[in-house]
Parts: sequence; structure tokens; C-alpha cells
Amino acid sequence: MENTSKQEKIKEILTRGVEQVFDLEHLEKALAGEKLNIKHGVDPTGPKIHLGRASALLKLKDLQDLGHQIILIIGDFTAQIGDASDKTAMRRSLSEEEIKKNMADYLPQMGRILDMEKTKVYYNGEWLSRLAVKNLFLIAQNFTAQQMIQRRNFKERWDQDKPIGLHELLYPIFQGYDSVAIRADLEVGGYDQLFNLQTGREIQKFFGQKQQDIMSLKMLIGPDGRKMSTSWGNVINMADAPQQMYGLIMSMKDDLMFDYFEVCTRVPMSRVAELENAMKGGKINPRDIKKELAREIVKIFHGAEAAVSAEQEFENVFKDKKLPSEIFQIEIKEEELGVVDLLVALNLASSKAEAKRLIEQKGVKIGGEDNLIVKENLQEKIKIEEGMIVQVGKRKFAKIKKA
Repeated sequence: MENTSKQEKIKEILTRGVEQVFDLEHLEKALAGEKLNIKHGVDPTGPKIHLGRASALLKLKDLQDLGHQIILIIGDFTAQIGDASDKTAMRRSLSEEEIKKNMADYLPQMGRILDMEKTKVYYNGEWLSRLAVKNLFLIAQNFTAQQMIQRRNFKERWDQDKPIGLHELLYPIFQGYDSVAIRADLEVGGYDQLFNLQTGREIQKFFGQKQQDIMSLKMLIGPDGRKMSTSWGNVINMADAPQQMYGLIMSMKDDLMFDYFEVCTRVPMSRVAELENAMKGGKINPRDIKKELAREIVKIFHGAEAAVSAEQEFENVFKDKKLPSEIFQIEIKEEELGVVDLLVALNLASSKAEAKRLIEQKGVKIGGEDNLIVKENLQEKIKIEEGMIVQVGKRKFAKIKKA
């Protein structure tokens, strides 16, 4: 019975939220056998980990519970280059100081899902900063410029006469060398990483190692319909407050719900199918399905009690049109700030460009509890006052505390 249960678990691991597995037959047998070294890499390009990345951590937790060794590679070296897998333009290079700041809270965030005491953590600067030019030259001989440039995003940039940095072409080699450094048996990554994962196999072969299996995962779509990405700011973060996380999930399109159930929860797929069929048959309101989804996701990252509280708060704010009972306070030292700079300072916008877009869309209100006023002038100066409330959209709030 135990073997049957283990095989069923392996089947689910190999299918739930999975886009492609190579080599499927080999990996299925390997997962039932001895402990595997399972690699997953994360570049600290921003300080928060979003649900798109968290979905990979949930898959790693499934593998960890099966008894395998999870090895996290924090890309303190590769983050200086930036993975170009889904980028339509050349990334800005990050400084070492920015990277250290970004990854300061990475492990505690990952610890919300993984058992970190059983997880090995490495920083790829440990070996990539010492990689000899001669060895890089020998590795590079196994690949062609055509292989790199013919990747979809590079081809699009080439056709549009957009710059492609020479350093970007080296990124897959560096990620692939990580697999050599830890002798990976399996690498788990997003489907947009497939080329990089395959590169790891080729470099392992070059070094005479057993080639890793590959598990590429379905990409999570952000609330705006694009792949969830820190660079685009269309994210729901693991560290978001329960109320904010719940509200963002409730705001998504109905047709995204079941992908989120599959990728971001561990609700049985039989239950997900039941909900989907009930919605198609008009037997259940999509809003009620979304509420169940929001509860499940908040519960994973903040606990069951916080999930119930977030739902109650959501009903108060969006059904009864009240302000949240608790609004996060942020200290502001300045006496006056431009409205664009204020949104960025309060972390209500990820950039000045996003802040301007929000204002132009009439999505920004500032004032007291009873007199929030829509702000439309991008040049307006805001006099900073104690207790002032800033609202962005329907779900983001901040209260000013004068430093």
C-alpha cells in the first residue's frame, strides 16, 4: 500500500503544474529510488519572491517530502548578468550591493515552504567567480552563436534591431555550469528556462558527469495577463500582507483561477475539476471559487487564521466600502513630496513609470479617512501630514507616519 501511495505521489509530481519532463521514464524510476540532488536556481533580481517562483518551491517541497535532497542555487553571480529568457530588451546590470540587498531576505521567504534545515544552499559566485577563462573557452566550444541567437526572444530583438549583449549569450553557460558544480541529478525550473536547463545537460556531458533530468514548469500568468515577472511588476509576492494577497487574487480574471489552483495550491486536482465543472454548468458563482482559491493561497504563506481574517477584511472593504481595519504605516522624512515620488516611497508603485500610469488611470487617492481625493496631476506636490492615507486602485493602502 505504501509503494502504491508513493507511486501515486510521484505521478502527481510529474504532472501537476508541469510543462515538460526529460527524460520522463528515467526520472519516474529515479524518484522512486535513491536520494537525488535536485537543483533549483534563483537570481536575486528583486527583494521579494513572487508566486510564479513560489510555484517552483512548492514542487521542490513535494520532492523534499519524497526524501530527495533539494539544492538551492542563489545566483549572486548570474544576477549581475540577468537571465534573458523572457526579456524583450537588454537588462540593466545589477551592482553587487544591489544583489546583496535583494537577497537579504530570500532564505526566510523560501523557508515559508521548504524545510531549510534539510535544504542545501549555495551561491554560484563561489565557483563562477573562479572559473578560468581557459575553461570558459573550452565549454563555449560546445555551443554555437546560432543556438543562442535563435532563441525566441533573441530572434525578436535581432529582427527589431534591439541590442543583444554578448554577456547575455554567456548566461546559459553559467547556469549550466552550476549543475556541474553540485552534480545535479534533476533541475527544476520554469518553462522559459528550458534552453538553460538543456545547456546544463550538455555541460555535464562535457565534464563526464551523468546528465541531469529536466522538469520545466508551467508559467504563471500575472493579473495583467503577462507572465508574472519582477521586472514588469505584475506580481503577487509571498511576503505580501494577507489582506493584500487575498485582494490581488480576488482581482484576477476568472479564466486564470484554475491555473492558480493547479500551480499555487495543493488542493486535490479532483476538487479543482469539480469546481471547474460546477462553474461551467452554472452551479457555482466564480466569485465563490475565487474566494476558496484566495483562502488556500493565503493559508500556505500566512496560516489558516490569517486567511480567514483576510477574507473578512476583504468583505468589509470591498462589499461594505470601508477602509481596511489595519493599514500599513510607513515613515516619511520629507515635508513635501511629488505625488509620483510619494507612491514609490510608500512602495505602492514599483517605479516612477508605474506611478505615472496609475495616476493617469485615476487610480490614486490621497487624504484623510473621510476625504480621499483622486489625484490626476503628475506634477502635484503633496504636503506630508501625520496619518495621511494613500490608496492605489481598490486594494493597496498605506498610512503616512512622519519621521
